[in-house]
Order: sequence, then structure tokens, then C-alpha cells
Amino acid sequence: MKKTLFSLVLLPFLLLYALPVSAVEKEERTWQDETMYYVMTDRFHNGDNKNDKEINNHDLRAYQGGDFTGAAEKLDYLHDMGITSIIISPVFENAKGGYHGYWITDFYKTNKQFGSLKELNHLVKEAHDRDMKVIVDFPIMQVSPSHPWVKDAAKADWFVTKSGHAEEKWLGQMAVLNLENEAVKQELIKVGQWWMKKADIDGYYLSDSANAPVSFLQDFSAQLKQQQKNFFLLGGNDGKTDIKHFEKSGLDSVMNAELAGLLQEQFKNVNEPSNQSAALLKKESEESSLLLANYLDSSKTDRFTKKTVEENMFPGTRWMMALTYLYTVPGVPVVYYGSEVALNGEKGPESHRLLSFKEDQELIDHMKEIGELRQKLPALTRGSYEPIYDKDGMTVFKRQYKDETLIVAVNNSNKTQKVTIPAEELDRNKELRGLLEGGLARPEEEKFSLILDRETAEIYALTEKVGVNKLFIAALAAVYIIFMAFLYLVWKRGKASRQ
Repeated sequence: MKKTLFSLVLLPFLLLYALPVSAVEKEERTWQDETMYYVMTDRFHNGDNKNDKEINNHDLRAYQGGDFTGAAEKLDYLHDMGITSIIISPVFENAKGGYHGYWITDFYKTNKQFGSLKELNHLVKEAHDRDMKVIVDFPIMQVSPSHPWVKDAAKADWFVTKSGHAEEKWLGQMAVLNLENEAVKQELIKVGQWWMKKADIDGYYLSDSANAPVSFLQDFSAQLKQQQKNFFLLGGNDGKTDIKHFEKSGLDSVMNAELAGLLQEQFKNVNEPSNQSAALLKKESEESSLLLANYLDSSKTDRFTKKTVEENMFPGTRWMMALTYLYTVPGVPVVYYGSEVALNGEKGPESHRLLSFKEDQELIDHMKEIGELRQKLPALTRGSYEPIYDKDGMTVFKRQYKDETLIVAVNNSNKTQKVTIPAEELDRNKELRGLLEGGLARPEEEKFSLILDRETAEIYALTEKVGVNKLFIAALAAVYIIFMAFLYLVWKRGKASRQ
């Protein structure tokens, strides 16, 4: 009886709230729909103690124990967080101490500290079983000075220099490959094709491609895509190379280094200007045909957390604000490992700390929420971008795709903010429904008013007004008539039994 009573009372509320947020049909998944996470294998998770021979947990410049098996064990952790693709640090054999993967000594062998090809294949298969894609960081410009090619006199013209200094000081000396040499180009294409076949991966992140000749990238892309049409090629950028440099490269996407620098400054503290980011995003959406990969930090930068700590701000809140922005602007979000627990550190080994998985649950829950919305709402992955308001840390923009319209509002200030939008710019017959905090804005006096507390963000969906309609009133009346009849029957039976 109690269950029946509860169901009757609950029914009208289910009728009221069981309404779809979006009527846009789910389309075939493409790379612009991804949410990526960069796994630095050695610093992620140790799943196999058999390959721990070179570990020294007291020295950040030494191996810490992460491996392919450990990454495979944590795929559910990433999947539950809303991650759809992982980028794994270079898998190739490295010189002693090359935990980061950039001191390559053999392109055709795995780094034994990370595991065998079999274990890499297991990682890829486990990811694919979860409908997650796998991209490998593939450095194309530099190898370790101890690579056998360096000592081969017949390959002298394979190098621009055999003892150059990497831009990242912590990498030390590197041998720089001559990508204009046809033999070098063909060898790297061969390497790329070999791993595609052996590991069944879905793409490469050419992390040091900023200064690569466009002709090399064109040939590399053409040859790999001939083998696998939908193979994804993501280019690295140093922040000094114009995005237009990559337009005819054949790459599918490029890391948006310029935006990363702006976002670190924008979200390190409250009340920071956001107009530069908005202007750049508007320019890129209008002028670039490339899919841009947006991020806050990487293996080669300071941690974003470091910036927030220097400003005496709480990192968790700063990350939630920044990630909401990152997930909702045009482009593919790339989250660097440890961001979900606000790892700290200066560029180099200091920022490559071992992930402890001591969860910042509030931040992780927020990532899950915005990650889920990003997958459900095509306007966030495919929609147009239109800035609406930018002042004193408050930014508002519109994303629109087909019949779906979203308004994203980010209040990165230290006070409550109010922004009005003319009803004619949206639809005066509809309402804005908050999907994060649950706010609601209806047009009054021909304008929508958005009010956000300090350091909060909201994603509003433009939807039909949910008023009390005739169908709902009829359903509600029917429920209570049945309910009263039910009580009468119970009373009558009770009276009969007493007599």
C-alpha cells in the first residue's frame, strides 16, 4: 500500500520534469566530439612491479613506476570522468632516465620500463572496449644523442645537429633530425605505419611539430591516412608559430598554445580580463579551418595550479572555472594528467609528479558533469561561437547548432554579476534553463536576465517554457481523484473489518 501511495504522489512530478533538454539528434561521432586526457605513463599508475628496476621515488628525474598495465587499470577512472580519448606519452625505447619518453634510442621498441608491445596492445584493447580512442605522442624532430643513427657515419646528413640544446632545459642535449632529408622522412613514415599496424592506435600527437617543414607534414599525413582514412594527427605548437602555418599541413588538429597562455592568466585569479580569449576564439572560428585542441597546461609548461597558488587562490575553484570554459568554447579540450587533483609544479620534472589518486571529489564530480553535458549537447562540440558579454571577469557567449541554442555564462569575479540579453536575440517565447546549477531565466520587459554568484558558471539551454498546461492539470486531477478513491476504499474496508 505504501508503494502505491508513493507512486501516486510522485507521478505528477515525473510528468513535470521528464522533459528533454535537447531535441537535436545524436550524430555520428567525429574527432571534434572528443574530450582528451594526456597520460604521462611513468607518472600515472604502477600496475606491474616486474618492470620497476630503475625506479627511484626520491628523485623526480628518475622513473617513478607507471606503466601500460597501470594505465589500463585506470581506464574506468578516466571513462567515468567523461574522458573519451587518451594521449599517451612516447612509448618508444629511451636512453637511461627517459621517463618522459623524449630521449628516443629506438623507434621500433617499447620502453621496457612501461612494458612490452603485448601490454601496450592490452591497454589499447581495453580502451577500445570502453569506446575510448588512443593517441600516441610521437616526437618527429628530436632523438637522444645516444640513438644509433647519431653514430652512423652514413647518416650524417640525417641531422641538423647531433648535440643541440632542447628548448626545454630539463631535456638537456638532443639530436635534431633533418626533416627535409628524404631518407629521414621515409623512415619516420615507416615508423608511423609500423605502430599503426602493431598497436592498433587511433592517432599521433606530433608534439614537437611546430618547426617541422609543411612539406614533411603533408607527406607524412598523406601516407598514414592512405593506410587508415580516419587516423587522427594532432600537431604540437610552441606558441610562437601561427596557426595558419598548419592550414595546409594535412594535420587534423593543432594544440592551441596561444589560447593556453591567455587562459592561464584569465583564470589564475578573479576579476581578470577575458576579452582577449574571446577575441582570439572569435577570430579562430572565423578564419581557421583546423580543429583546435585547447588546454591549460602540458608536459612542457608550468602547472596551471602553480599560477593559482602564486595568486593565493584556492586551486580547486580555479580549476572548475577554467575547465568549464575549456569544455564549452570551440575546439577539443585536452586535460593534462593530474589536473583533476590540481597537481602543482614548475615546468620540467617538478610538474611531472606521480599521480596519487587522492581525489578532489568536488573537482572530479564537476568534470563528470561538464563532460556529460559536452557529450549530450552537439552545440558544445559543433556549434557556432558568438561572444555576448565580457567585462570585469564576467563572460557570456552563445553556442548554436541546428535547433539547439546554449548560453554559457562564467562569473570569474569576486561578486554577484547580472547580465541581460535582449529577448529578440534569442526567443521571447522560450526560457533559459540552467543545466549546472538549475537556474531559470524567462524574458521580462523584453530581456533575459542572468544572475550568477561569484566564481560560478552556468550552461543555459534555450527551451520551451514549462508552464502548467491542460494536459498536466488533467493528469494531476486524475491522480488525486484516484488517490481520494483509494483512501475511501481503505477506510470502508477498515470499517467493515471493525464491525
